[in-house]
Amino acid sequence: MEFDSLAKLLKHVEKNHVRDIMNNEMAEMVKDEEQKAIDKTVYDAYKPGTEDGEPWVYKRRRDNGGLRSRDNMKVDVKRVGDGIELSVENVTKGANGYEISEGIEYGNGYEYTSNRDGTADQYTSPRPFTEETSKQILSRDLHTKTMKQALKSRGLDIE
Repeated sequence: MEFDSLAKLLKHVEKNHVRDIMNNEMAEMVKDEEQKAIDKTVYDAYKPGTEDGEPWVYKRRRDNGGLRSRDNMKVDVKRVGDGIELSVENVTKGANGYEISEGIEYGNGYEYTSNRDGTADQYTSPRPFTEETSKQILSRDLHTKTMKQALKSRGLDIE
């Protein structure tokens, strides 16, 4: 396929490739990085003194409908100005039916602020997993690498 202008080439790539890449490869990369950030920033940051390292009051759901579950990471791709924006929002709900990600990220909204082993500050303090996800993606240039790899896998030589 040949193009007589850069504008036509860009329109073709956006229409036929970029949205699909954003919804698939890019979204999956973000979810991978968010899971790693949740492990590091949330679960590893608060380990109760129980034998199994799990909280006394509840069992962490992790990949089973919990914060780490990919099913709770909702993807939205939309046009913004001249570009396309990808957002991945963690919509995990707690036992009371409210979304828990903001409370974990910023450390607010906790009903209980103490626990039996005196370590409540570990779970009520901010554990910014979204910020960590973004930091890791940017520091390793994963967004650029993922887009290039996805375009190449679709037969576009971009180097």
